[in-house]
Amino acid sequence: MKIDKSDPELETLISRIRNDELDLQPDFQRGEVWDSKRRQRLVDTVLRGWYVPAVHIVRSDDGDEEVLDGQQRLAGIRDFFDDRVKIDGFIEPRDPKIEALHGLRYSQLPDSVRKAVNRFVVQTITLTAYDPDEPNELFFRLNQAYNLTPPEKRNALRGEARDQVKTLVQELTEDGLLDRPMIGFGNGRLAFDDIVARTCVAIEMGTLSTHINNNVVEDYYRRKDGFSSSTIRAVRDSGRRLVAQIMEASDQGLKIRFNKGTLQTWLIYCDWAPRRFGDLPADLLARFENDRTRLRSGEFDTDTAHLRRALAEVLRQYDDRASYRVTDVSSVLIRDLSLHLFAQVIFNYPAYKSSDHLFGRLTSEPDQTPTLIGEFLEATRWGELGAARSTS
Repeated sequence: MKIDKSDPELETLISRIRNDELDLQPDFQRGEVWDSKRRQRLVDTVLRGWYVPAVHIVRSDDGDEEVLDGQQRLAGIRDFFDDRVKIDGFIEPRDPKIEALHGLRYSQLPDSVRKAVNRFVVQTITLTAYDPDEPNELFFRLNQAYNLTPPEKRNALRGEARDQVKTLVQELTEDGLLDRPMIGFGNGRLAFDDIVARTCVAIEMGTLSTHINNNVVEDYYRRKDGFSSSTIRAVRDSGRRLVAQIMEASDQGLKIRFNKGTLQTWLIYCDWAPRRFGDLPADLLARFENDRTRLRSGEFDTDTAHLRRALAEVLRQYDDRASYRVTDVSSVLIRDLSLHLFAQVIFNYPAYKSSDHLFGRLTSEPDQTPTLIGEFLEATRWGELGAARSTS
């Protein structure tokens, strides 16, 4: 197999895709699966002039070219060039130049910015003179990290923790929580088991400040006694509280959509907050998601009061961190704090660790929200959940 490297500009690659000279979806590809947040982060990467991984292309003897690896990246850039992706100017770390482009589509970019995007280089590796099975073998090797997910590997570890998690998943499914129409995604590749297991670990450890990577979760799966009975009760009760929140949102005509990170955040918050302060506001989720949607669509009024501007920044922090991996500690903490600040401001839910003083500062300095929240998280050691116990 012969391998050639080149450095085409994005404008050239997109032109080849539009002219059907480069096939994005050969038979072995998996379809276009990136959500809007991942595509916006890719666009943000291009705007910053950072690095985008190489694209691998297979060229047949008759000159036809197919994307072997890099389909999602090229599809995301194509959608941006086709005005189907808006720029998110508030992705961390914030850049004033990109903030000024917030909400713009490709065709609305200033000439200098659009030219820089057009000239952005993505290394292309083209395969020719190959044996029939060589491209697919390379594709497998490039993507073999996705061959078996961590929860699928853990599922092979027979023990108390695995059985506890599987029972919890079954119970929460029967309660109506873990159901695609209810939360917006299914249990493909044991996604539910992964969320429940990570929630159990966080509650068992009593903190959100620890990096709960796959090795940490696997360690619990290898333990003889699994999770404590109080942790299992806490997750079960939390799931039922969240079902009530979702049903209230549904009664108000809202269709809630979670991902793994946000579902885990709500499960954990529905455990620790009621244990400390009593019942959650019945429509906390409904109001939170409604305001979050209005913020994204530009319908959230931030001009009438400083409080509204500060609240918008809190929602924006949550929204920015909503698609980060469940193992990213800072994102886990920011999502959790954002929920509590919202409940505190909108529903007069009790403040915690001087969170009322934090919001006061956000009201007077909304432009400093990321810095103020970061300092607050560090100073207060936010994320200490306390001991798990049932409060049914």
